[in-house]
Amino acid sequence: MAERLEITLKQPNPLFEKWLEKWLEEAERRNAKSQYKLREALHALRSYPLPLATGRECAILRGFGSTLCNLIDEELRLYQERQHISQLQPTMQTFQSDVKQLVHSIQKNKSRKLQTKITKKEQKAIADEEERQRQVIMSPGSFRIILLVDTQETNGKNKRTLDQTRCYLESFDILYEVRRLTIGDFLWIARDQEGNELVLPFIVERKRFDDLASSIRDGRFHEQKHRLRQCGIQNVIYLVEDYGNNEHLGLPIESLQQAIVNTQIHSGFTIAHTQNNFRSMKHLAGVTKTLIRCFRNKVLLSTTKEDLQPYRSSADMYGLLKFRALYEDSARGAQLTIREIFVQQLLQLHSLSLEKALAIVEVYPTPRLIFDAYEACTSEKEARSLLATISCGPLQRQLGDKISQTIYDFYKTDFQ
Repeated sequence: MAERLEITLKQPNPLFEKWLEKWLEEAERRNAKSQYKLREALHALRSYPLPLATGRECAILRGFGSTLCNLIDEELRLYQERQHISQLQPTMQTFQSDVKQLVHSIQKNKSRKLQTKITKKEQKAIADEEERQRQVIMSPGSFRIILLVDTQETNGKNKRTLDQTRCYLESFDILYEVRRLTIGDFLWIARDQEGNELVLPFIVERKRFDDLASSIRDGRFHEQKHRLRQCGIQNVIYLVEDYGNNEHLGLPIESLQQAIVNTQIHSGFTIAHTQNNFRSMKHLAGVTKTLIRCFRNKVLLSTTKEDLQPYRSSADMYGLLKFRALYEDSARGAQLTIREIFVQQLLQLHSLSLEKALAIVEVYPTPRLIFDAYEACTSEKEARSLLATISCGPLQRQLGDKISQTIYDFYKTDFQ
């Protein structure tokens, strides 16, 4: 009768332990909150009896989130480059490799059979989702930073002459591309040699004073600000440009200046004021050169909107959104919830700001709920003042009777 032989490795993952110990020591020195997760992960790794080949495989252990797994993978890649080897050789026997190869072959065959049963549209949806989930890592020196310009910013009326925006950017020796953007007018991407594109955490919405007045009158002003706040790019630059002598704008200049101040205080946007198109492009050229200096020595990782971390210039590694994901998610009306549609609907009403609309949907998240609340009122007078006491903004001012009555009339008036 054959006797079972059991082999236990004393330290199956020495490299990973070494890196975790180093990061834990740094976190404890800074008294960072991450020290608790790192300590939990290190304990789980020391207790695990088998070798792990990548950071992604560590996800099966306690304390290992996507960020920590990505950190290990990047450290592993740098280690391999220093050792001049193409891949890390696991200490496990070839049996494990054979099993993995067999499982991969079976999965591949099953995938082929499945693809024959689903439509091309479904196949494309699966491929798109796989592309969204694919991890992208850019090491320092492997990418270029490019300014993206929305097509609407470069469509000149006279096609025989070079567009001013293009001309100015070229004169400043700025690497740029013109393409359709679904959010903002200018943003920056990092692109590697494989064509992967990650969006830097800065975006510019450009408004000439006459366009600003027009957007306030037709309701685009609040809607655009709302979409910019929801897109996932943390630093929004609101670039305001003079229109001649700022006369004949359609709204008093004092009203426009107040709107700009509100944008800075309530929305948290950075305001930049320029005199003309040349000055605007010079400002963008300066921002571009600053971003190149800040990011060229960083490791860039693709991440999801939910996992984005606040931008810190001192960080050596930074998670960014993929451009394609930003483009699709920010498209007008793309994957909007009922709550978001309700906000956009309220913003079309006169004198209803974004802060007031958000305060209403905080109490009544859908139109159905506000209709039910109206029906529950004992009189029309009570219904017309239903929203008057809702507070909004930093000062928690009440909406008041006028806005409450306007919303009641909007939803309860029958149109024949």
